[in-house]
Amino acid sequence: MFDIGVSLSPNKSEFGPLLFSGNLIKGMENAKHLGYSGVELSLLDSREIKQEWLMDKLEELSLKVYAIATGQTYYTDGYSLYSEEEDKRQKTIERLKGHIDFAARLGSTVIIGGIRGKITAQSEKIDELEERGKLALNVCVKYAEGKGVILLLEPVNRYETNVINTLDEGLDLIEEIGSNHLKLLPDTFHMNIEERSIEESISTAGSSIGYIHFADSNRLAPGWGHINFPQILSALEKIKYTGPIGIEVLPEPDDYKAAEQAVRYMSSIDKVKK
Repeated sequence: MFDIGVSLSPNKSEFGPLLFSGNLIKGMENAKHLGYSGVELSLLDSREIKQEWLMDKLEELSLKVYAIATGQTYYTDGYSLYSEEEDKRQKTIERLKGHIDFAARLGSTVIIGGIRGKITAQSEKIDELEERGKLALNVCVKYAEGKGVILLLEPVNRYETNVINTLDEGLDLIEEIGSNHLKLLPDTFHMNIEERSIEESISTAGSSIGYIHFADSNRLAPGWGHINFPQILSALEKIKYTGPIGIEVLPEPDDYKAAEQAVRYMSSIDKVKK
C-alpha cells in the first residue's frame, strides 16, 4: 500500500480543507493513532515556526513530513507569485525561500498551489503578468535546486485560480522551466472538475508526478463522494508511482471522523486490491 499522510496546520486558516487546524499537536497525535505514516504541513511562514520543537515532536511520533503547503501566504496575506504588485511577488519569493529552507531540514517537498494566486489584470496585461509569475517561480526553483528540495506544481480548478488549471498546463510549465526540481502534484478534487479522465491524465503525466492529493468529488474524505479511487490507484501503479498520498479534505463531519474515514477507506481498497 502507498504511504498515507494527512494535511494539518498549526494555525487557523482561510483555506478550508485542513484537519485539526489550529491544533497541530492534536493533529499529529491523532495522525499517529489512526495509522498515518506522515503529514503535510500547511504553514503561513516557516521562519516563524519553532522548528526544533516541531522536528522533535515528529521524531517522537515517528511521522514524516511529505510536503509543506504554502497557500496560506495568498489566502491570509494576499501575497502571490502572479501578483500585479512587484513588492508582493518579492515577499512571496522570500516566504517560499523560508519554506524551502525548512523543507531541506525535514527532507520534505514544497507545494506551489494556491500561492500562485490569480491574474486579475485587464487582458492587455495578462501575458506580461504570466511572464512575471514564471520568472518569480523560476527564482524559487533555482533556490530549491541549491537546497536539494523538490517543488510541486499543483494545478487548481478554474473557480479558485486562472493560473494552471490542468495537468497538461502544469506539464507545459514544467517543461518550459526545465528543472528536475519541479514536479507535478495532481489533486483528485481539482482533477474531477478539470480533467476529461483522471486516470488518463495521470498516465500522461507519468514520472513528472512527485506527490498526489486525494479528496473526493465533494472535497470530503475518500469514499464519501463519487470518485473511483481504486481506478486511480491502479493508474498510479501503472506509472510506477511509489511516493506518498496526501489526504487534503474538509473537516466534515469533524476533524477526527474525516481523518479516520480517509485512512480506513484507503486500507479497505488495499485489501480489495490484494
